[in-house]
Amino acid sequence: MKLPIGKVPNNLLEKIVFPYGGVNCGRVICGPAVGQDAAVIDFGEKLLVVGADPITGTQSRMGWYAVHVNANDVAVRGAVPQFFTSTILLPNGADTSFLEKICRDIDEAAREVGVCVVGGHTEVVPYLENALLCGAMFGETTKERLVLTSGARADDVIIMTKHAGLEGAAILATDRFEDLSEFLNKKLLLKAKSFFSSLSVVREALAVNETGVVTSMHDPTEGGLLGGLIEMAEASNVGFRIEEELIPVAEETRDICSLLRIDPLCLISSGVLLVTVRPGGESKALEAIRSVGSIPTIIGRVTPSRRILVRRGGEKVNVRTRVREQLWDALRTKPS
Repeated sequence: MKLPIGKVPNNLLEKIVFPYGGVNCGRVICGPAVGQDAAVIDFGEKLLVVGADPITGTQSRMGWYAVHVNANDVAVRGAVPQFFTSTILLPNGADTSFLEKICRDIDEAAREVGVCVVGGHTEVVPYLENALLCGAMFGETTKERLVLTSGARADDVIIMTKHAGLEGAAILATDRFEDLSEFLNKKLLLKAKSFFSSLSVVREALAVNETGVVTSMHDPTEGGLLGGLIEMAEASNVGFRIEEELIPVAEETRDICSLLRIDPLCLISSGVLLVTVRPGGESKALEAIRSVGSIPTIIGRVTPSRRILVRRGGEKVNVRTRVREQLWDALRTKPS
């Protein structure tokens, strides 16, 4: 069986990846599981939180991007990101200036988040076509502040921050600027490129977690908003009902997606924070998120089982188990 492009399907992760976890040390609170953004290890009074993510969809500012994406995975655990390592794999012929830019961008992002870069590995690989950067972030929290993706319960309120597909729109506007500008206004594309500045969810995740009303948090990356909701639902063994007309999508994202014939709800969405809160706790959560300058929106509720997306016009769609990430098609699709 050949694997599809993108994240390995959840059923295959559970069948052929997760079973091989080495020894059982008895200190792992959260290990490999669908939808869980980072591992959690018990160190007594403190919990060590470890997340890892590669940068594969873009060559632009990949060092900066790697720090923020990995910091997000730690923050949605209710943990403060503290230490970062990277494995930088470069194609044959890569210039020293390109490597230095990656490292400068790592440094810039680390200073923005308050993270120390503590190590890694850098290598030129002869058979690579493009550079790859695999990052790992380490943070700490307490048992009282720990949040798992698996904590959502029926009737919880679902909140998202910012707007769907913002990361994918920024990547496409950057990496395909020239050919997209033949069809779209350059000011629109420049605005979409600026979405990169909104990729961090660290402040909003830590702020909303302090309210005490959060039941789960998740950072929707590949598969976008819908992919993230599916992962939360699978981790928590629940469903959801969301309203498409309530989901914010920036005009720039909508225009890019329309041109490339892709769905913004399934477009990679780092920078969006998904939160579920106990019924009655939504006001506290909304206020906390706004207090750090982010924009929250209630988009639906957690249900006992079925996963329903109510499309504009009222059509009810049963959301499939797997959502195809739209970025890979969009990077190759001819605009029309």
